[in-house]
Amino acid sequence: MSILDIWFRSQYRPKFALVAWYTLWKLLLICIALLSPGPGYDTSTTLLHTNPRLLGTTTESRWDLSARLNNLVRWDAIYFLEIARRGYSWEQEWAFGWGFAKFIALASKGLAIIGLSNVDGNEAAAGIVISHVFHLLSVLMLHELTLVVYPALSASKRSKLALLAASLHIISPAGMFLSAPYAESCFSFLNFTGFYVYTNTVGSHHQNHVVWRDVSIIFAGLIFGLATTFRGNGLFSGLVLVYDALDCLIKILQSAEIIKNSRRLLVVCISGILMALIAGLPQYLAYREYCGNKSAYGPVRPWCLNWVPSIFAWVQNKYWGVGLLTYWTLSNVPLFILAAPMLYILLQSGSWTRNYDKNIDNDIAYRIAIPQIILAALALISYHVQIVTRLASGYPVWYWWLASLIIDDGNASILGRKSRPTDIITKWMVLYAIVQGGLFASFLPPCLK
Repeated sequence: MSILDIWFRSQYRPKFALVAWYTLWKLLLICIALLSPGPGYDTSTTLLHTNPRLLGTTTESRWDLSARLNNLVRWDAIYFLEIARRGYSWEQEWAFGWGFAKFIALASKGLAIIGLSNVDGNEAAAGIVISHVFHLLSVLMLHELTLVVYPALSASKRSKLALLAASLHIISPAGMFLSAPYAESCFSFLNFTGFYVYTNTVGSHHQNHVVWRDVSIIFAGLIFGLATTFRGNGLFSGLVLVYDALDCLIKILQSAEIIKNSRRLLVVCISGILMALIAGLPQYLAYREYCGNKSAYGPVRPWCLNWVPSIFAWVQNKYWGVGLLTYWTLSNVPLFILAAPMLYILLQSGSWTRNYDKNIDNDIAYRIAIPQIILAALALISYHVQIVTRLASGYPVWYWWLASLIIDDGNASILGRKSRPTDIITKWMVLYAIVQGGLFASFLPPCLK
């Protein structure tokens, strides 16, 4: 009996199995963080306004648990925690999710109120707790989403697919970024939840409950909008609403169920507008601060005069060098190599959904695949390409693709004798997450962030 067969026996108690597997994996990553030697070449964490004991800067606290957990406060986490503590002070800080920073600030106050922490530096503890809790919630949500998207599969295969896809999300190569104070965990949960709510409005779901279906579509837009305040790439998820709107419009032009499709088109448009309003809220707040008549920042900033005055787009380009082909330099070739496996997985799994219609309720999986295909394409030509490995953690289709391949391998174990493609990919996921975790905690290059 293979390891995979043993694991599939837990499909009858999937929630328990997923929580157990999640706990073991997180313990491994925490051990890596605790045992990492220290800040490496960058000591930026020490600039945070936190209690010295939490920074491990004294001999007495060197092996204090809270001090060692500060190894999770690296790279962008420093920005998130400082913004949560005192708000946005510098223009470039608007590149970091407004929603996540506010969430950390709220959770930090909550920890102080209930007495779990009463020292300066609650933000770090709050951020770590949030990431762990929402990664687990996103694992459980992916399990439920899989069951809804694949109703045409047999009960046994659907259960296996859901269990395995959720298990793969646990060991996502995003690794330590799903434990550290980063927005990835929250975004994954919100994105999966938005797809779950949206899926229940498509096909045979709720056809006899039109009002409930309409409310669900609007609620999906609200969730997608909220997700964009955590990660800007959440905007891509709105493409499922665009797809839906175009589908309804085409049917109306073809005189097919005009009243029904007109109603759905109206509701989808309302959902999209709601998503856009929520996504635009941080941009409006920044515009009011920097571009208003009483701006405290001197002359009006150049981005205020743009046709779409987005501070996010401006700071990404000016301070982080994000732009069309700007990352295509010889020195960045190693980063493209690091990102290549995930780019391949995202694009391959996206195209796979079009050939899997026999097991899909309509084309729902293909609709959900569109955002991840766009993500991969833009990461290749515009973003800092290496971040695609952690951004991909919030997109479900590639987990379904890999889980389906593993199941189709029959009795092959993930740790089997032959080097099947699934063996290579899953081993890469585990090794990448572990190596990346050690480098992350030690603040060391190469940059896998």
